Amino acid sequence: MERFDFHNPVRIVFGRGAFDETGERTAPLGKRALLVTGRGSARRSGLLDRAVERLTAQGVEVTLFEEIMQNPTDAVVDQGAALAREKGAEVIVAVGGGSTMDASKAIAVAATHDGPIANYLRLEDRLAPTEATLPVVCATTTAGTSSELTPFAVISTTSATMKNAIANDNIYPRVAVIDPELMLTCPENVTANTGADVLAHSMEGYFSTAASPVTDLFAERAISIVGRWLPRAVANCDDVEAREWMALANLYAGYVLSNCGASVMHALEHPMSAHHPEIAHGAGLSVMFVSYARHYWDRDPLKFGRIAHLLGRGVAGAPPEHSAQYAADALEALLSQIGLDISISDLGIHREEIPTLVDDALRYMGGAVAKTPADLTREDLISLLEDSFDAE
Repeated sequence: MERFDFHNPVRIVFGRGAFDETGERTAPLGKRALLVTGRGSARRSGLLDRAVERLTAQGVEVTLFEEIMQNPTDAVVDQGAALAREKGAEVIVAVGGGSTMDASKAIAVAATHDGPIANYLRLEDRLAPTEATLPVVCATTTAGTSSELTPFAVISTTSATMKNAIANDNIYPRVAVIDPELMLTCPENVTANTGADVLAHSMEGYFSTAASPVTDLFAERAISIVGRWLPRAVANCDDVEAREWMALANLYAGYVLSNCGASVMHALEHPMSAHHPEIAHGAGLSVMFVSYARHYWDRDPLKFGRIAHLLGRGVAGAPPEHSAQYAADALEALLSQIGLDISISDLGIHREEIPTLVDDALRYMGGAVAKTPADLTREDLISLLEDSFDAE
């Protein structure tokens, strides 16, 4: 067995009603909080008022920043950071999904470092966040992005059509509040898209060159839970048991992502939603699952066979590798169940864009592509997207 390193410093507060502890978990980290949310959903649901109540009850002074959109930009991060500095924020509290949590981690950097957040996103001479970064508490409202558990913050830049990530241990959240009851307000499409993200984090880590026996255990368990519980969560958004299991799958996938990082599917999706910000991250990922499995099941038949078994399409009584070729069918069936059996053309992407998307993936996320044991070339990536484009 090869040596490996596994690390995640985030304190987890998990379970129904966990959100009520947000104030007491935040207060030791700072008495002036910037509370970051999206543009209306937290307020409409009453969650924003609950958050303010819990924080103020613990003596935390709250400043609201309700400007986060899907695929947050460096401009909105700099705006939030300016407000945090103006109000003397000592801690950032994120209440929302992946976009809100990513933006909050980036705000925690920009509020305590000189210059714009773009300095920490650029390809050349990139700066690294220091220990001066403000502490972050994340109360997630979705089961999908795992941002509450990772040292990554994905931000879109306004000066170029790109999404890039800060990747640094200093932006790990201090506390992740994971309350499945907060996820009951997620509509069907958001539930499906975030569930696809759980599956992508698990699969990419499972096949990553950075995988270890520990991450493999978490990845397999997450994939198994997704196969059983995601269709149920999509079919009935009020099913708190399904939400609970998907929150647990997301937790497991977060441990995989924080240790293995993203890989080829994320590398290709980021340019998609950078050029087309209306594309939901999970939808962009979902168009590649089947194509990837059909192309590369024979590169790692044991693990692809395990996926087929975990999703209920394995050959009974046979070794896992005998089922490897059925992994694509298993993934296709799951995507159909959750309404994500779509092609790239369904996302509004044109065939002639594919070379640009691949070139951007290699330029901005070449390191992620390199974590794929299949040793993919530019032509391989183009073929992967071409096949995804043709999928019906």
